[in-house]
Amino acid sequence: MRVLLSPNALIAVLVIGLLCFRSNAYVENPNFCIVTQPLLLSEIEKPLIKPQSQEEVCPITARLLTTKEKDSFIDTMCKDHSGTLRDNYHFFKLHNGELSGRGTYHDICRNNATSVLAWIPYKTILENYAAELNPKERLSYIAKATNVERERTELCHFRHTDLVNNISDNLFTCIVMIFEDNFYGLEDNINALVEIQPLMYQLRNINYMPWRNVTNSYKTRLGNGVLKNHNVERKPIYSSINYEFVEKLRVNTSSILSENLSNLPLLFEHRGSVVELNSDGVGGMNVQEKAFYGRTMDGESEVQVQVIGQWTDQQREFSADIYEYYGHGISHIKQKLKSGQVTFVRIDSTEPVFEAPESGNVAKASLFKEPSTSARLTLNGTNSTEWEDDDEEWDNQSSGNPYPSFYPWFVISCLVLAAVVVFALYGVVRSYSKRDTNRQKYELANKSPQNNVEC
Repeated sequence: MRVLLSPNALIAVLVIGLLCFRSNAYVENPNFCIVTQPLLLSEIEKPLIKPQSQEEVCPITARLLTTKEKDSFIDTMCKDHSGTLRDNYHFFKLHNGELSGRGTYHDICRNNATSVLAWIPYKTILENYAAELNPKERLSYIAKATNVERERTELCHFRHTDLVNNISDNLFTCIVMIFEDNFYGLEDNINALVEIQPLMYQLRNINYMPWRNVTNSYKTRLGNGVLKNHNVERKPIYSSINYEFVEKLRVNTSSILSENLSNLPLLFEHRGSVVELNSDGVGGMNVQEKAFYGRTMDGESEVQVQVIGQWTDQQREFSADIYEYYGHGISHIKQKLKSGQVTFVRIDSTEPVFEAPESGNVAKASLFKEPSTSARLTLNGTNSTEWEDDDEEWDNQSSGNPYPSFYPWFVISCLVLAAVVVFALYGVVRSYSKRDTNRQKYELANKSPQNNVEC
């Protein structure tokens, strides 16, 4: 069963479907920003005045650890004091700016600090996440303290009770990890350690395998056009039509997600851009294409044409690199993918459907066509002397007669045959008239006067 849909109806259906699956897609938290530039000691000495607009847009700003800071963290926490420090040194885990859990420094040491770590001001932690914590817990959180007077920045840890009880006086202390007799207070610049968890997985550097399975679906009308031949000669006429459609992608998530990956939405690199997929691996994008078509047309004629397209499901296998996407354009490679599966729902082929030409637009050819002035002129307006030589041949081709010299011989043959028939009839009639004359003479001879004798 063939179903033809108009472009407007088709786009409406696909847009509704696209909005249905995009409603489940993840949206980055506008109140949470990730900054890659480090906060230097020279910048802390100056009075930092952020624009009011930036504070309103991103009230929670996380600054990523530099490579030097990660190396210092590994040397301090993982090498020098891994056996002496207790497991109650924790850090916060944030997912899209929301508190999603906590972890110990051993987790960072096991993965060699490959996770995305950042600093968030203690004041921001106090205002946004302290209310979600249990006051009865006895933990310590990793931080860094920067003292402007001593021009030093050191790793330290502060108590869980100071955070949940909102200690804001001299009782608050951030104890240095190396020398625990050193303390920092709230008058210093205190930043808590957080781990930013990925929002999505991004499939990049995709290479498709030779195998492909194609399943044809229904056909739809892509647009209308008109072919016009303004010349008097019969020749091919070509044209094109622009059309657009929503190409849908269905990624088999079971072939992507493994034990090492969480069930997160996917970003798929396709057609030079990144397509956002939901947790089911479904996405789409607008595609603009051009279809070419043509046909051989009679002179001075036009024909209406519709361009239709064939919807197909193309199943492909591919290999790719899986990146973790954290928001604000930050992504890191996670692992290699060898055999993923994706299905593209797209218009794979187009074809024109020509309508019958209108009789008023077709030039009727005739053997006795009188050459007109307009027919002697080309499209450029110059006189053409080839029209008189090719007129008879063009007329015969236009009238559909493949043998231009057959018609006069046919007429002459018919006239000769008619003359032969007339002469034959004339001879037969003359022969019959002579026989009747001889019979009449014989009958008159038998009725002569010698047969009348008187007795």
